[in-house]
Amino acid sequence: MYIFFTYQCSVIFHCNEHSDLSRALAQIRDVIAAVDLSVSKYERGQELQEVLARLENKSFAKLKNGKVFRKQELRSQHRVLQHKGLVYWKTATGRLKDILALLLTDVLVFLQEKDQRFVFAAVDQKPPVIPLQKLIVREVANEERGMFLISASSVGPEMYEIHTATREERNAWMRHIRQAVERCEEEERSAESEEARRAAEARVQKIHKFQGQKHV
Repeated sequence: MYIFFTYQCSVIFHCNEHSDLSRALAQIRDVIAAVDLSVSKYERGQELQEVLARLENKSFAKLKNGKVFRKQELRSQHRVLQHKGLVYWKTATGRLKDILALLLTDVLVFLQEKDQRFVFAAVDQKPPVIPLQKLIVREVANEERGMFLISASSVGPEMYEIHTATREERNAWMRHIRQAVERCEEEERSAESEEARRAAEARVQKIHKFQGQKHV
């Protein structure tokens, strides 16, 4: 009986010890993941600053809605660099233009190098700044390194044909863009829900105020 009790206590002790160790390992993994995320975010921030340092101050982009997008707007705190790389923008004549693409929190930006500086890309009079809202990404048929970017904006649809050096790069860009679009749409839905909630609360307050005035 004593031996069985001792064995049972030993099993419980080891189980508790194993559970504590598992929790500690899980916490360590969480800390490492958080540190990696912070380092990655810092590095992307540095990469964006390096690009902005080479972007001409007077360069600007004309958007589809008629607004002007300037360098200063890339410094906005809510715009975080998600992905960056060299791609090729296919023109209406079939030529491929070297482009530096910046995928930010809510926009995709195309830049061109000019005299060792960067300017907003000017290709086929299409806006070089694409909002991620209602942005669709599709593969180009029979072209493993090409993708279509279709901006289904209410101010007018626009399509871009973008190529990469390899199929793997094309797939990576498509994945990053789709993830960014999904996050952007989720934030937009959340903002709309919050706005609807505040509007409902305001209506309730007005009703209560009206009812209070009636009882006076």
